[in-house]
Amino acid sequence: MTINQTETQMFEDAVDGWVLEAIACGIQTFDQLIASLPGVYPSVALNSLQRLTFTQRISTELLAQILKPAKQKLEPPTYSYHQISLPVPHPFDYDWRFSDAAVKHLLNQCAKLTRSSDTIVLLGTPSLLRMGIEQSYPRQLVLLEASRTTTDSLASSVPKTQVIRCDVIKDPLPNLTAAAVVLDPPWYPEHIQSFLWTACQLCKIGGYILISMPPIGTRPGMKREWANTLEWAQQIGLTLVKLEAAALSYITPPFELNGLRAEGLHAVSKEWRRGDLVVFCHSHQTQVPRPTVLPQEDSWIEEVLLGVRVRVRQPDLSGFADPSLISVVPGDVLQSVSRRDPRRQLADVWTSGNRIFACQGRGVLRQILRAMAVGRSPYEAVALALKRPLNQKEAELVSHATHQIVNIVSTEQKENLLFEEQRNNTKLSLAAG
Repeated sequence: MTINQTETQMFEDAVDGWVLEAIACGIQTFDQLIASLPGVYPSVALNSLQRLTFTQRISTELLAQILKPAKQKLEPPTYSYHQISLPVPHPFDYDWRFSDAAVKHLLNQCAKLTRSSDTIVLLGTPSLLRMGIEQSYPRQLVLLEASRTTTDSLASSVPKTQVIRCDVIKDPLPNLTAAAVVLDPPWYPEHIQSFLWTACQLCKIGGYILISMPPIGTRPGMKREWANTLEWAQQIGLTLVKLEAAALSYITPPFELNGLRAEGLHAVSKEWRRGDLVVFCHSHQTQVPRPTVLPQEDSWIEEVLLGVRVRVRQPDLSGFADPSLISVVPGDVLQSVSRRDPRRQLADVWTSGNRIFACQGRGVLRQILRAMAVGRSPYEAVALALKRPLNQKEAELVSHATHQIVNIVSTEQKENLLFEEQRNNTKLSLAAG
């Protein structure tokens, strides 16, 4: 869905109005400002403040006062302890996790809408399954999750019957009948429509569908998008029950925190992002065909090193090419988490810390990463894949790329210590030769 220039200007005007209203109500810090706005991204709010200062609608002194705390260094966030760990989110998956407060709210809502013998299906919400199991939730919970890394992580601690690897946008759906379905789709119209359609296939007539929706301040055109979502919901047999604005808070993932830091915003609340909770009733059956969602980008593979997730775009190995990581953005951290950012196309390698790089030898790099993940020699792995020994220059390039990866993993592992809810003392040896 294209956002036109008129909508963009109207959106900026609306943000400016919200910011001025917040200032008039006495907000004094950037953190307070973000909390008062309807889902406006922090850097968009910062741009608004700068516009208002340039047009002399607020003073430079007030701007400095509001921004001062946002430039200070973040204190390490505190997290509730969980017995079940989840992998660090990756930006490519649009993976934001609900806060514990949001999870409790959703589970409580589901308990009120269902009976103890009912099944509740979760679409892309592993944090709900985790808390449900940890707290012996009195309903049968079943998670449908597209990420293999996430489903593999849960496999050791969650009953197999409660986790199904399934891309709900395109894969065949399991034979389930739910009294309620909870979904947290990527906040884009085609994903929202697809997730809602899937929820209808799994939810019994008279059951309930609970979805987290983007607030009006998320981006230009949100009023139009919401109207279209309501129209689609009616087409597929849903009736709106209620909307709770800003009811669902999210934990800021490492990739988003790094993006904010790259923009100079170091002290944004770790739960600044909030979604609107929308509850539908599945009132009647329809025969609307499954919506088609085009593949978002090229195919990628993933390797996990010490908890750090590294994606590589289409890593075919047809011969030796330089596997070195090439900087494409200042500081290597992408200053955005938006799908609309054109710099995403520059990425051949993308980490869970939102670091992106170009790479000529993606097939060779894939072999290096795989070897490092299992504690083997990268040189031997590349030579085996090529079916010949490496010459001196090739060995030097493999060594250089290996050390680049070691440094990135070391950096992101330290960053992840601020976010992980528990740390296992498992050691992984990163072979550098």
